[in-house]
Amino acid sequence: MSELRVDNLRMNFQVAAGHEHRVEAITRRALDLTAERLPMHLTDTGDLESLAVAPIQLRLGAMSNEEAADQMAAAILEALALQLKA
Repeated sequence: MSELRVDNLRMNFQVAAGHEHRVEAITRRALDLTAERLPMHLTDTGDLESLAVAPIQLRLGAMSNEEAADQMAAAILEALALQLKA
């Protein structure tokens, strides 16, 4: 099984007024989903120093925490796959 350790996570939420209280729960769930799905997509994450994930738009007013976390996890996994192909 692969292991991915996140030492530092920097995120930028814009236009999240009124949804600030959801950000931590969404982020934690996104990382959980990433960990759950990692073995399905990648067998060796190598020795990654850093990973840049493409910006995604989350319309927090129109989506559940699970939907937002799912989109974040998908973006993280896509970035990992692209990085490992390089």
